[in-house]
Amino acid sequence: MGTQTIGRALAVLRVLRDTPADVGVTEIARALELHTSTVHRMVRALVAAGYVAQDPHTERYRLGREAFLLGHIAGRALGFDAAMPLLESLAETTGESVNLVVRDGDHGLVVLRVDSQQPLRFAQQVGARIPMYCTSTGKALLAFSGDREGEVARVGELERLTPTTITSPRGLLEDLEKTVARGFAINECERVPGVCGVAAPVLTADGRASAALAVQGPQIRLSENRIAELGPLVVESARMVAATSPRAYGL
Repeated sequence: MGTQTIGRALAVLRVLRDTPADVGVTEIARALELHTSTVHRMVRALVAAGYVAQDPHTERYRLGREAFLLGHIAGRALGFDAAMPLLESLAETTGESVNLVVRDGDHGLVVLRVDSQQPLRFAQQVGARIPMYCTSTGKALLAFSGDREGEVARVGELERLTPTTITSPRGLLEDLEKTVARGFAINECERVPGVCGVAAPVLTADGRASAALAVQGPQIRLSENRIAELGPLVVESARMVAATSPRAYGL
């Protein structure tokens, strides 16, 4: 099997991963800018191997059992299974939603989550890609990257998403410096109106962030005083997550 074929097969799996509903061959071909016949051959091979499943009634596709098993085993190897009880404990203690985010290029990628049990809550789906400059987890990753000025320069345009979004590189750099000084990052409704968060880096032995752990919730519950209380708690939880698998999160 050639390198190009492998790359295309992986691209098909990514389309299925990132699409919430079942997908047809024509849609996959359009997303990848490939001929329908080419995609059909690849999909059939992936179905035969168990990585893709086809709905017999609609003839559309979704990820299959082998993809599930691969992801589950990878999560265990990366330390996510060991980290999950720590997230659950933090969610129970705070009463808010908790998630673990790793870096995915210029974005953050949600890899674990525990939803708050309260009716009014904020949750992000596992697999969601989020901006770095206006989220607590993203700012924690940037602040403890080892090169804050370089990171800010690479972020590019800081689009204003809410009235409190930081839109100047200088302002973002100052915020990251404050994050390092106190040990945790704060999101004051900067991405979603009415939603706040506090996040701490999951640090490697050299002091760089391999992931970020966050508590998120509605502004009505996450006041300035409440965030100040939560900060040290999230920092300690992030330290415990790092201890579960200190080398695993450099994805």
